[in-house]
Amino acid sequence: MYRILSAIIIFFSVNLNAQDFKVSVNKLTEETQQLSESPDNLKLVWWIPVEFWKAVFAEDESVPKEQADEIIEVFSQYTAMAILDGKIGPFGDVDYKSKDEIYNNLVLVDKNNVSYIPLVESEIDSRTQSILSFMKPVLGNMLGKLGDNMHFFLFQKKDNPLEPIIHPKLEESFNVKLSGEEFQWKLPLGSLLKPKICPVDGEKMNGSWQYCPYHGKELKF
Repeated sequence: MYRILSAIIIFFSVNLNAQDFKVSVNKLTEETQQLSESPDNLKLVWWIPVEFWKAVFAEDESVPKEQADEIIEVFSQYTAMAILDGKIGPFGDVDYKSKDEIYNNLVLVDKNNVSYIPLVESEIDSRTQSILSFMKPVLGNMLGKLGDNMHFFLFQKKDNPLEPIIHPKLEESFNVKLSGEEFQWKLPLGSLLKPKICPVDGEKMNGSWQYCPYHGKELKF
């Protein structure tokens, strides 16, 4: 299933530069996508941090800088999720839930246990809606029914819209509750951090790790 879902990012590129090291889109996608563990459910929660778009456009010369900057500016205002929710039938057929059904059963819970529901269409500016309306058919063309039934949801702090709900590079956590299941992320995202080095053999390790899992030594930059 992951191989199918990771086809989403083929639309972009394979390896992208960020700062002084390369960010692997595959690793970033793997860290930000979660699937249901239930054999009867086909649930995908894909958190799309703005860092994803920054990394994509850092090397994608096919996208004009003005357009790339606009997309980054737009998604900097929100916490974005792409959600797929379906029930697998006895013969492998999938009964997908509508966007409205997903909306009514979707909650984001931040590190302080504050809950957020997705924004309704009237709370999203027209520029953002235009970008989302472009992305939706792209997923459908690439993934067929999976893409057609994957829907975008945006979250935002009502009292302070410019303050991010989630900080991908900080040590914190958040949960997404979807139709009775819970999906948890523990941050920071290692794919966004410069790799650390094992002092024993010099092997590069996940930037979010504190100690080498093989030698038990504290990792260094």
